[in-house]
Amino acid sequence: MLKNYWYVAATSRELAAQPLARTILGEAIVLFRTETGRVAALADVCPHRRSPLSMGHVIGETIACPYHGIQFSGAGTCEHIPAQSRIPSTLKARAFPVIERYGLIWIWPGASEPEADLPALPWREDKTWNADLAQYLHVRAPGELVTNNLLDLSHVAFVHARTIAFAQNRLAEDPLVVEAFADRVRCTRIFKDVEPPPAHRIWRDFKGLVDRSSISEWQPPGNVLILVRNEDADGALDLRFDHFITPESATSHHYFVAISRNFLIDDAELTQKLDAENTKVHDEDRDMVEAQHKTILAFPDMRDMNLRQDQAIARAQAIMAERHKAD
Repeated sequence: MLKNYWYVAATSRELAAQPLARTILGEAIVLFRTETGRVAALADVCPHRRSPLSMGHVIGETIACPYHGIQFSGAGTCEHIPAQSRIPSTLKARAFPVIERYGLIWIWPGASEPEADLPALPWREDKTWNADLAQYLHVRAPGELVTNNLLDLSHVAFVHARTIAFAQNRLAEDPLVVEAFADRVRCTRIFKDVEPPPAHRIWRDFKGLVDRSSISEWQPPGNVLILVRNEDADGALDLRFDHFITPESATSHHYFVAISRNFLIDDAELTQKLDAENTKVHDEDRDMVEAQHKTILAFPDMRDMNLRQDQAIARAQAIMAERHKAD
């Protein structure tokens, strides 16, 4: 697992008054928000007697260990020991760099200082867009399986038949275009004159057929930014799904989806509907990849076979292989 990258650790709404325990790339981590609203991330272990800090509570700008009340700052320094006044200089918790932006909390789990910027998501900070939604799912399967799922959106016609599917027969002349770059892979698929799927009919009262576009861009280590557009004579409506895959272990991961739109941005009821509809969609994906993972384990001697629709998967895997060599 590549550690020298920014990963999403939580949504901003997940982190309230109570500390949050989360395993990220095999590291047990506690996230907490201080009383002034600052976000911090420490190794989830008190260096005194190795109890989990996530069972403690926030006091001012510190987190207090649940066992003996020892308090640590967001930088990992010990600020208070109830049983003595002297603080040993070696009594420190490991701190991780964190940034709160785009409605998400990002963590740098690498040993070095952060060497890269966050992914650019300007629509998440654009006042002409609604960026209220950010979803979280825990998935009991390797993160690579969801990455592959997102890089081959032909599955939408089948896995999402009741929600966001397009007609399966349109794949006979699949308009997929794949572009590979040194650090990303882009997929474009535009279907002309199609029926809006059930989950998209809440966007607007479409009077007839639409041109439906999906443009997705994969970036290492596991970010897939997807633009979905429905366009008719009344104009184009855009919905963005920014997917972030954060490994928990070799066989499980945290899956975050930030949802943004450029239409009816003040409609709170629509926001709730989009949240509910897309929860169904992402649950369908989770059910599929968890079932797929079980089958892969049951047939360990089999290997995947790439088809035309898997061009993006193959190219992303090649980029990741190079990153692992360099890591």
